[in-house]
Amino acid sequence: MEKYKKIIFATLTIAMMVVVVWGCNKGFLDKKPIGQYTIETYFTDEAKAFQAVVGVYDVSGWDKTFDRMFWTLGDGASDDSNFGMNRDDGSPPYVDINPITDYANVAEAKFSPAFENMYKGFYEGINRANVAINGIETAPISDQKKARFIAECKALRAIYYFMLVNYYGGIPLFTKPINPGNADDVNMPRATARQVYDQIEKDLTEAIPALPTKQATIDEKMVGRVTKGAAGALLAKVFLFDKKYTEAAAAAQVVMSSGEYNLNPDYYANFVQATANGIESVWEIQRVENFTDNGGGWGPDSFDGTLTPIRVGCGNGMWGQNAPSGDLYSQFQPGDGRRKYTATTTDDVISGVTMCGNAGAPGMGKHVVPGKEISDYKRYDIIPLNWPLFRFSDVLLMRSEALMSEASVGAAAKDEAIDLLLRVRNRAGLTLPSKTDYQSYNNDELLRNIRNERRLELGMEAWRLLDLRRWGVDSLKNALIRVGKINTTTRPWEDHYMLYPIPQSEIELSKGIVKQTPGY
Repeated sequence: MEKYKKIIFATLTIAMMVVVVWGCNKGFLDKKPIGQYTIETYFTDEAKAFQAVVGVYDVSGWDKTFDRMFWTLGDGASDDSNFGMNRDDGSPPYVDINPITDYANVAEAKFSPAFENMYKGFYEGINRANVAINGIETAPISDQKKARFIAECKALRAIYYFMLVNYYGGIPLFTKPINPGNADDVNMPRATARQVYDQIEKDLTEAIPALPTKQATIDEKMVGRVTKGAAGALLAKVFLFDKKYTEAAAAAQVVMSSGEYNLNPDYYANFVQATANGIESVWEIQRVENFTDNGGGWGPDSFDGTLTPIRVGCGNGMWGQNAPSGDLYSQFQPGDGRRKYTATTTDDVISGVTMCGNAGAPGMGKHVVPGKEISDYKRYDIIPLNWPLFRFSDVLLMRSEALMSEASVGAAAKDEAIDLLLRVRNRAGLTLPSKTDYQSYNNDELLRNIRNERRLELGMEAWRLLDLRRWGVDSLKNALIRVGKINTTTRPWEDHYMLYPIPQSEIELSKGIVKQTPGY
């Protein structure tokens, strides 16, 4: 893993050159740049091809993709957290984001610099993937390496599109490098959500056969690169969101049958850097301390460390943002070993450190470094702590939910769904309800319990908002009413809150070809 991380920072500047060329005007593209590469001349060997792939990975570590904006929306705009950002202090780009995440003024997302950055950030990852795929297809490298590199780019493109389609619905769909001299390339209208999902599923289905196993990445000391299991878990999630329940259950089963993953007996070990990428880890966003000036050539947002640990912790200088809600705390039954790591109180001790919070206003246990403060780090914004994107427990619960979501559920499927649910709950130290109890539940009751288990197992891991959205209007609306983010007077519910508006700057840049989401 360390070898891989060092390669990342050594190659960012070169990889960026490939993408920069596409961002210039057509006149510049017609010329041979001095000291830079064109797409045609860059992909001349395996090293350069790999550098381009690294550039696609780099986007996943950005503040505006799978760092702050991920949990600000995934937790902060749901019932799991009372707020996402404590940055209504004029600090760009997060000024005025709280009225969006607490539903006081969701329409403001049209003009929010933070939302604009997120939208552009995921598209930057998509464009880098398109550039890399296009160049690698004709690069003079081995067929095996070519297949793997392209598969990695397709899997990364898939997760970037997956986030966009779930935040915005139908969006412009690019699968080739953008030529800024071609108006049709630049001003692409919104595809339908169906078309975007079809592309995501196609990318993942094509990618998985050429991807390595997790063990192979361990052997080559490159843990963190996309594996068959990682892409398979994403495919299961995509099918689940797309309501293709038979396919979702099958995709989850493939990951489960690989033999590479299991539940870690120690739940908290999934959130400690010393035990990162363990047996339960399916896909983690890798974090290291990188002090390279200007993000290694990618820009100031490209440090691979995270801001999360100290900004949600307790103590001097802590900002307390994205703190868990009292509603989340109340969902844990006595004896649930996950609660103290998800929603803490002053009675909790983690790694020898007394935590903060109370039942009504808990503190954070996950994604923090207990006992650490800003002054303990050279840079507060580049702290090494991985983000577990997909864990094996998520895969178990996805299959369990998919089995119970079919139009017709047989006795064997219900029995398996219960067993999968109990695997997750037993690890947490829970024995009740028992299997016999669950068997007495009707199918709808059991499905509600499985869905609620996702909240308990994956609490504060930034998937809550998207889960509530995919379960339907009533799921999100009722959850927000319960925590007071929506009410019948000052903050009434609007159905278009199920999606965010496209940034207004993108509407204007397309000269109206990209249409705004209805309701905004």
